[in-house]
Amino acid sequence: MLLASRLRDTFPFYYGWIVVGAASTVVFARMAPAITTLTVLIYPISEELGWSRTLIAGSVSVGALAALVMSPVIGWAIDRFGARPVLVISVIVLGVVMTLLAWATIPLTFYLAFAVARVVFHTSAPNGASTVASRWFIRKRGRAIGVIFLFGALGGILFTMVATLVVDSYGLKATWITIGLIVLVTSVAPSLFLVAERPEDIGLRPDGVPPDSVPDSVPAPPLSPAVADAPHVTIPAIADAPHVTINDDDSWTFKDATRTKAFWLLVFLGFAIFFVHTSVGVHMGAYFRDVGLGPTTAALAVSVSWIVSAIGSLVWGWVADRVEVRYAYSGMFVVQAASSLYLIFVAGTGGVFLAAMLIGVISSGSNVLPSIMYANYFGRNSLGKIRGLGEIGVLLGQATGPVIAGILFDVRGSYTIIFVAFVIMALGCSLLVLKARAPVKNLAAAVA
Repeated sequence: MLLASRLRDTFPFYYGWIVVGAASTVVFARMAPAITTLTVLIYPISEELGWSRTLIAGSVSVGALAALVMSPVIGWAIDRFGARPVLVISVIVLGVVMTLLAWATIPLTFYLAFAVARVVFHTSAPNGASTVASRWFIRKRGRAIGVIFLFGALGGILFTMVATLVVDSYGLKATWITIGLIVLVTSVAPSLFLVAERPEDIGLRPDGVPPDSVPDSVPAPPLSPAVADAPHVTIPAIADAPHVTINDDDSWTFKDATRTKAFWLLVFLGFAIFFVHTSVGVHMGAYFRDVGLGPTTAALAVSVSWIVSAIGSLVWGWVADRVEVRYAYSGMFVVQAASSLYLIFVAGTGGVFLAAMLIGVISSGSNVLPSIMYANYFGRNSLGKIRGLGEIGVLLGQATGPVIAGILFDVRGSYTIIFVAFVIMALGCSLLVLKARAPVKNLAAAVA
């Protein structure tokens, strides 16, 4: 914090972008235990340690279950102690456990280390970083969160490449050590020295707004007599972000947020988007092989999806700054439905690469848009706890989707029925998300 205070006026641009960049290194590092990294290493792990592929893949499920338990706790810690210490501790732990995997030669130690890494991947890194960005930016919140997940996509590309190159040349042990060292070198110092919790902590305001340039909020347009006296009904004095407010009086408490319909709709939508997306991601490589691609081309298609995800993170953030985020979220579900339908008929190398690009679009949107929506709807003060509980829906989707898709494939011998189900689910959610309007404090009580 001391260094942040000294540096706040050093740069020719708002210090919030330095905070976003520093937090982004944590999201970059969290991709070390991504599924694509493990996919590259499954074969050498199986060969060297004699483990079945099912046993190795089970570590992902164990990690999801651990994250399911820890997500509310980490959300509480972000609000109680701050996002900065959570981010710093997370990347130190992540770097250490990824390095220790080099000596994890029995399933129990492998499961323990990889599960801890996946907790960071699922919860503390993305939630901590997006919470910090949401506290520093309101007008440009979408772009700030987009930058964070851009770094995440770049991390997915880099760690997959490192795993591929190092394991072939130097072996499995050197691969885990290299990955762990990359995590520690790239993310610990920026998150420790450059991140400040809030702009107010170092004498700034969200978005770099001058202290006395605009009021925090202005009265809402005239309301009906039944709700005219309802407190906290305000609209923002921010012309280019008409659906958010910079007044912390409008931040929701954890208890009040969980009583709103919007919160539970967001939880379900998180479940649905990742039920489909994670299922496609896990089975994507195998399906591309099923439709005739060789292993190298299939791996390249997966890399293309990461590249598109990186670009898409910025695009979705830009879109969310210009339209109400639930409309952008609805559009993303439409893209997911279209991509699931397209997968049924995909053929040829060009077709597979187009499918991979669509998957990349969804990958970026599913990270960026919900993060913005939670912050816009419930404010900055209790965002850690609110996101911590909300992530349970995401984690349930990630844990159950791939398993159910795998069972249906084993029973039917084809992914067609699975993709049809995904189309129906995504289209339904594209309509349901439109019902997730921003809640208004005490409005219901005033009407009653």
